[in-house]
Amino acid sequence: MAGVRSDDPTGGGPTGAGWLAEVPLAHRGLHGDGVPENTLAAFAAARDAGVGVELDVRLAADGVPIVFHDRTLDRLAGRPGPVGVHTSDDLGRLRLAGTDQWVPTLAAVLDVMGALAVMVEVKADGLRPSGLEPAVAAVLAGHRGPTCIASFNPLSVRWFRRHAPTVLRVLTSAPSAIEVAGRHLRLANLQSVGLVDPAAVSYDVGGLDLPAVRRLRAAGMVVVTWTVRTADDLVTARAAADNVIFESVPVADVIAA
Repeated sequence: MAGVRSDDPTGGGPTGAGWLAEVPLAHRGLHGDGVPENTLAAFAAARDAGVGVELDVRLAADGVPIVFHDRTLDRLAGRPGPVGVHTSDDLGRLRLAGTDQWVPTLAAVLDVMGALAVMVEVKADGLRPSGLEPAVAAVLAGHRGPTCIASFNPLSVRWFRRHAPTVLRVLTSAPSAIEVAGRHLRLANLQSVGLVDPAAVSYDVGGLDLPAVRRLRAAGMVVVTWTVRTADDLVTARAAADNVIFESVPVADVIAA
């Protein structure tokens, strides 16, 4: 991406927001070829490649934030049932996609990433904030690298504005209605920006041409786009966004774009 500082994946330190426009983020880490998404191996691969990461966080039964995208274990762990009924220790004993990798805690991932950038997408099971947001805030407070939270749920992002205002906030959205905690929210026009006062918006690469996105970017809002998976996506992102959340595209292509 134009403007990406490939030589500084920390994006200028934990207190600045500049990295949101400058540091490409590997979607759930650099996964594939026997490395499952959202695992320590995937995050270590991103770290070693010199890029930041985007990850998904949920709350385990013992109140510990763990890194896992799906609400249930079926796809990656091959067993039925929701993730949130298991403790973090139980999830750490699972093996994912036939590998030696497990469901890590957010704290463990931050230790792996060190000074590199991390976007934490908050995956709450309810529309209204509950235990996940304060648990994530507590973990982020002890980390010195550059981080932000992101969510499709504006109420979750607003919680951080009210209760953890030093945490950078990103509002995630898409052109169509999105299901959040069992409800369809019409987020296409980014009408919740004023509610959450984000440092950036994260928008589906297929909707970057929408007037609301163009208007916000023209007014100075940082636009991060997801998920960039092809060379054509990268061309679109270069023209209409400031940064990318990517997978499948070679890191060298992302940095050179």
